[in-house]
Amino acid sequence: MKSWWIHEAKLLAGSNPANRDLMPLRDDGFGLAVSLLDERTQPARYDKKAATDRGWGLYKIPIEKGLMPSLVQMCEFASLVGVASKTTKVLVFCDIGLDRSAFMGAVYWIAKGLSAGEAISLVERSAGVERAWDEEAWHAGLRKFEALRWKI
Repeated sequence: MKSWWIHEAKLLAGSNPANRDLMPLRDDGFGLAVSLLDERTQPARYDKKAATDRGWGLYKIPIEKGLMPSLVQMCEFASLVGVASKTTKVLVFCDIGLDRSAFMGAVYWIAKGLSAGEAISLVERSAGVERAWDEEAWHAGLRKFEALRWKI
C-alpha cells in the first residue's frame, strides 16, 4: 500500500489496502478506515470481516473513479474525520491514494480553516505530486466547500 500523511499522526491517505497493510496500522493506533472506492467497479482488497474482527471501523463514501465528490460527500467526510481523528487515527483510501483521497485531504484542511488554495498546495506537497487533480472543476468544488464555512 502506498501512503502519505494528510495530517501527521491523525489522517493517512493511501491506496486500496490489503489485509497485510491494515493489521500493522491497527497496531499503530488506527481505528477507522474510510473507503472512497466505488466497490461496484473497484472492490476492496482486504477482508472486511477480518478487519472488523481486529477492531477497525469501516466507513464508505463511494465515489466513482474520476468523478468529484458531491458537497454532501465532502461534508460527510469532514464531519466523520473531524470527530474520529480526536480519538483515533484515520485511514482514507481510494484506488491509488492520490485522486479522491487527495481531494478529501484538501476538504479536511479547508474544514480546519485553510483556504481552498492553501489546502490544495499543502496536499500536493504532502502527497509528493504536483497537481494531484488538475481539473478546474475539482478546484471549483473545493471553493464551493470553502464557501460553506464548514468547520471541524
